[in-house]
Amino acid sequence: MSPIEMAFDPKKQRLRTTSSGMLSLSDLLAHLDDEERQGNLGVSELFDARASTTDLTANQVRELVDRMSRHAREGGLGPTALVTQNDLVFGMARMYSILSEDFDPRFRVCRDIESAERWLDAGAPPESGSGR
Repeated sequence: MSPIEMAFDPKKQRLRTTSSGMLSLSDLLAHLDDEERQGNLGVSELFDARASTTDLTANQVRELVDRMSRHAREGGLGPTALVTQNDLVFGMARMYSILSEDFDPRFRVCRDIESAERWLDAGAPPESGSGR
């Protein structure tokens, strides 16, 4: 069983993704493959990673950035709010956010679901600088 589960919320037109346990690079890449197969890469996404930790390294985050950059060039990416309370997941997600802001400016890391929902509901405005 995958540590990442996703379902489309037709009411909000949003992908709701939940993860648990250890998130590896291969888990994240498999999730992206699933999103692509289902035609959801351009859809708004709330990624709830509050029950997760990660073993991602800085080099693996860069690999993820490279992969997402290709997806952005091929068809665009929808806004994503990742929610975590784990400091390591938060730090790695912020690293992704900073390294990808040129092609994925609507990626935001939040500490709670309410903040993530508000940001997505407001149209996920891009933020200037790296103060996300």
